[in-house]
Amino acid sequence: WDGGLARTTHQEYDGPGGNNRFSIGDGTSALHYHSAHVTGTIIASGVVANSKGMAPQAYAVGYDWNNDTSEASTAAGNGMLISNHSYGYAARNSAGQAQLPSYYFGGYITDSRDWDDIMFNAPNYLMVVAAGNDGSDNSANSSPLAGNSSYDKLSGHATAKNGMVVANANDANIDANGNLVSVTINSSSSEGPTDDYRIKPDITGNGTSVYSTYESSNTAYNSITGTSMASPNVAGSLLLLQQHANNVNGSYMRAATLKGLALHTADDAGTSGPDAVFGWGLMNTKRAAEAITNNGNASKIEELTLSNGQSYQITVDSDGINDLYASISWTDRAGTASTAVNSTASNLVNDLDIRVTKGGTSYTPW
Repeated sequence: WDGGLARTTHQEYDGPGGNNRFSIGDGTSALHYHSAHVTGTIIASGVVANSKGMAPQAYAVGYDWNNDTSEASTAAGNGMLISNHSYGYAARNSAGQAQLPSYYFGGYITDSRDWDDIMFNAPNYLMVVAAGNDGSDNSANSSPLAGNSSYDKLSGHATAKNGMVVANANDANIDANGNLVSVTINSSSSEGPTDDYRIKPDITGNGTSVYSTYESSNTAYNSITGTSMASPNVAGSLLLLQQHANNVNGSYMRAATLKGLALHTADDAGTSGPDAVFGWGLMNTKRAAEAITNNGNASKIEELTLSNGQSYQITVDSDGINDLYASISWTDRAGTASTAVNSTASNLVNDLDIRVTKGGTSYTPW
């Protein structure tokens, strides 16, 4: 879903994965450079090598952003696994004036609730969302959480519980083996957290000077920057992980599993541990894929059901060399939308805890 459509005949949407891999889902006819760039970041085949997308043999269906909730609900019911939404509420109008009500910033509003409801009712569907590009704007929100104007800049579907909200990193320094050496955030990337202090954004992707397809011709390309570019970088990567899981296990992962796996295997960046700038860190698709491959040996991924008041316990052996990581993730029921400003009351319906215990000592997360 985006502010228009990619060009269906662009050369990058043909290739090894098949021809005409981009189609239109809602009868929209208006082309838009932004939608084209996002689409290419996910599916471009690499006719021009620098434009190759994350999932270069995938198919994409494009919709304009009108009626996004109803259209996404239908598509999710028909088996859609991943959608990308590189748009959100503008903090300022075209004249540069602040325009969003204070309760939108970090708040759990009707839009947040509606998307959570869609994802709860389609447990394999994960919505991927751009965090926004207001990182350098410390005055559009006149009532920032805890009075800190450097934070509390997310709104709308970026404050939903179940989606994957993506921050924008500059190009990372990666060694020859695919290990992260260093990465910095793009200063324009919007910071969280939510008003109830959930970690948002969830994860960070590369969205700086991304080269991808444009709409003006079948051979048009350009480089642009923003969380709009980081979001499809992550969305295409998540799609590959679903393909890999299906190849290995014969079934797709639930959205909570996919999201939890991506956060669990991300490279921590910025402040130690999860934070409101990078979320859980820079996405490491290689490490996530290896966790799927090694499930039952060097990793353990389980999809379980807990009843109210129930607990689940597992005993594992650490090798005594590598850090032992454990995490839990779930798709939550939609909460109650609110217009309160900076309400810190939890919007979780189910609140699950995880503990790691050794020799009678119990450790809480982070």
